[in-house]
Amino acid sequence: MPLLRWLSCTACLSVPKALANQTIQDNIVLTAGSSAAILTGVALALLLFGIVSLTLFNQKLRRQNRSLLSKNRLHNAFLQQSEDFIAILASDRSSRFINPALAARLNNTTTPLISDLPLYVKNDSAVLLLSDLDLSNGWHGEAWLQTNNGRIPLSVAITAPLQPDAKHLLLGRDISNLLQQQQQNNSNVLYDNATGLYSPVLMTEYLHTLVQISTTSHLPFAVMLVRLNKLLQPAAVAPVFDLQKALMQLANRMSDVVSQGCIVARYSVDTLAILVPQHLCQDNTELQLNRLGHKILKLAELTATASGGPVQTTIGISVFSTDSDSATELILAASAALVEAAKAGDSRMVFADAPFAHRGSEYQALESELQKAITQDEFELYYQPRISIGSNRVVGYEALLRWHNPRRGILLPQHFLAITDESGLTIQLERLAFSKCCSQLQLWRKTDINRGRMALNISALSLQQSDFISYLNEQLATFALTADMFEFELDEDTLLQADEQVQATLQQLAQLGFYLTLDNFGEGMSSLSVLRQQPLHSVKIAPAYIKEMEHNEQQRNITASLIRLASYLRLDVMASGIENEMQAYLLHVMGCDILQGHLFSKAIPASDIPAVLAKENRLVRKVLN
Repeated sequence: MPLLRWLSCTACLSVPKALANQTIQDNIVLTAGSSAAILTGVALALLLFGIVSLTLFNQKLRRQNRSLLSKNRLHNAFLQQSEDFIAILASDRSSRFINPALAARLNNTTTPLISDLPLYVKNDSAVLLLSDLDLSNGWHGEAWLQTNNGRIPLSVAITAPLQPDAKHLLLGRDISNLLQQQQQNNSNVLYDNATGLYSPVLMTEYLHTLVQISTTSHLPFAVMLVRLNKLLQPAAVAPVFDLQKALMQLANRMSDVVSQGCIVARYSVDTLAILVPQHLCQDNTELQLNRLGHKILKLAELTATASGGPVQTTIGISVFSTDSDSATELILAASAALVEAAKAGDSRMVFADAPFAHRGSEYQALESELQKAITQDEFELYYQPRISIGSNRVVGYEALLRWHNPRRGILLPQHFLAITDESGLTIQLERLAFSKCCSQLQLWRKTDINRGRMALNISALSLQQSDFISYLNEQLATFALTADMFEFELDEDTLLQADEQVQATLQQLAQLGFYLTLDNFGEGMSSLSVLRQQPLHSVKIAPAYIKEMEHNEQQRNITASLIRLASYLRLDVMASGIENEMQAYLLHVMGCDILQGHLFSKAIPASDIPAVLAKENRLVRKVLN
């Protein structure tokens, strides 16, 4: 390359000067033409590049536009065809768009939007969901949509504000079927499908609750397991029998014999469970459980007969806390008793605790004897005199039943009144007592030894009978007596729980002239309003305040306050359970004039009353001196 450059330079130097000048001019012209050509080419190239670029960009825009149109059609199809509920909300929570699915539920097919979506926080609430909801971070939860066919549950999702115009997208899905399925699943856990009774799971929960209550209150309750066992017979003579059907029928009929408050549940394939709560076991537990058990045995026998097959019904019973204070152990004790009952081979009931069974059988026998005693006139009235300290006289009697039981001797009311309440004999006994009182008063009037009013205890059950007043009037007419010769003692529950029938009966009794007394005043929860509303004439202070009042200053103060309170209400005051002279003296000083108790006389037969009247002055002087 250097050699070629040197040769070129040498050749140029040897050219004449004129030729050299011409050559330079030609080169200048040539150079100018080349520059113009180059510029023209560059311009053409740039133009071509721009055209190509614009063409490519235009094609890209077309592709993007087609894509956007496709997406828009897809979105529109989604909005129009989606079964979910879709709405676009403005910043003020008003809807700017609702899809056809939502519009159809709102009966709003003519317009694509409504001002406020009727979404509520609860099914039974009037509070709108969107009114105070914070949507700054979106929201998800359940709400209730008011449709033209009522409210339906929705699962709702609302997006955070969509920039720049702060709109929100709301998506909702109908979850009615899902909730129904959940409720069905919950129902299957809580209830037995075949019988409709509580499930074993729920029964166990109730059992634990009863244990907790009884641990605190120290009151008993019982667990009863009732099992149906199909007895085997030769195939040739065995009738078609469905044990499950028999169990279902027994469960359906159980409400006829089980007291309100008992919990009846399905325990296993062939066993029912009954939880007998505290208020049904508080008094005479053995009697209550024996009676219920025998009722169930009879009911099961009828069910088996109707089902066409021989069935052995066994009942196992355990009692808190006699058998255990644990839920699990109570079930085990009842199960063990159930096994013992099954060993006998016939239908029977077994207590986990043997003494319960013995005492329960005694109560059952006593109930049977009581029913016979009414028909065989084994009851007699004894009379306890009431003494007036101020007049030194007997001013009345309280009539008290005595049962001359051929096998057990003379029984006091506390030994049989609980049985009469449970067996429905209370009304019969009270009417029997009133009739005997009428007969005795008629006799005393003829012999001129009648003193004051005759007091009897009357239950709310008698007051609830529609024929109670007419019965009293018939008896008064039969024996030629008047209502003012009688006093009815009422317990506090009768007054506190008096329904319209009892209220009307009390008013009628007062109008007829019967003297009405609140028994055991101060022992319960009587309010002044109750005392003022009822047509009472007097109160009898509860014996609990009299007992040992001479040794307890607080008890004396309470008793004195009760007497003053009764006087403010313009009620007469009397006291019973007087056992010694000091009690009688204190009550006399406090202002209680009429006294009753063993200090003066115990309850005695009518034949002994003349002897008491003969010495009444000495009885009163004994107290005052």
